[in-house]
Amino acid sequence: MEDRELGINLIIDGTSYPLTVKASEEPYYRKAAHIVSDKLSIYKDLFMGEGGVRVMTMVALDIAFDLIKHNDEVGSAEVMHKVNELTRLIDSALKEKK
Repeated sequence: MEDRELGINLIIDGTSYPLTVKASEEPYYRKAAHIVSDKLSIYKDLFMGEGGVRVMTMVALDIAFDLIKHNDEVGSAEVMHKVNELTRLIDSALKEKK
């Protein structure tokens, strides 16, 4: 089944961003806009009086950090799961050999 396109309007920092997205991806765009808005609010307070570029750079850095950390944690968990699975298979094979 083809994923239909959907017109959505996201508000980030008081600015409207009309987008056309796949319907299945709409919730992700809305969550992403919410995260960006929340982080913008935090960094605007921390860097009061600083230029918008500095605030946006810190927001981008914070989001990139979270993404990389999450990917590493998920990757490590998957590797450990595979290691445990292989260990069980090896143990089982060794028991059968006895």
